[in-house]
Amino acid sequence: MNKLSLLVAITIIASIVYSCDTKTKKTTDTSEISTKKPTTVDSNKSFDIDLLNQSALDGKIETIKNALENGFDANSTDANKRTTLMMAAFNGHTEIVSLLLNNGADVNLTDNINRTALMYASTGPFTTTVLTLLQAGAQPNLIDNEENWTAVMMAAAEGQLEVVKTLVAHGADLTMVDVDGESSLDFANSKGHTQVAEYIKTQIK
Repeated sequence: MNKLSLLVAITIIASIVYSCDTKTKKTTDTSEISTKKPTTVDSNKSFDIDLLNQSALDGKIETIKNALENGFDANSTDANKRTTLMMAAFNGHTEIVSLLLNNGADVNLTDNINRTALMYASTGPFTTTVLTLLQAGAQPNLIDNEENWTAVMMAAAEGQLEVVKTLVAHGADLTMVDVDGESSLDFANSKGHTQVAEYIKTQIK
């Protein structure tokens, strides 16, 4: 089950940490360069989605607020179909998450591997962020298209007990299994997250 932490790290962190000087440094790694053109609102306003996603990841709310005030579409995506909401959620920046939701961000948009903002938030100790997304209509039982992981599986694998509880309280299905037939309980047990495992056992009927 160590595969979850490894693949989450590879598919999330490696692809969302953008370099501010990407446009000027020489590189042969084309994965570092966005192939998507900046979001354009009109001829006078354009936004670099990669830089805005990095700002959301870093918690720079004023940058996001300024972009929104100048016409930035909160549902714009980068080359990996990731939104600014997903990036803010990944690092638990609840204030930015709320700002984006209030400006039309679709809470259930999925990226190129079918992961949602809720899935990203669930990998960390971000109960408030997770709750904010759920209250905005985030669906807790969506699965990604790589391993059939759900948000609660990711939370269980990372030992995030309060996040698991919050997801379960909002309808997360603990009986769902991934492509290997493993459930949230299996994830918790294999990673040694005893408290999470014991809680899940009390919830399985």
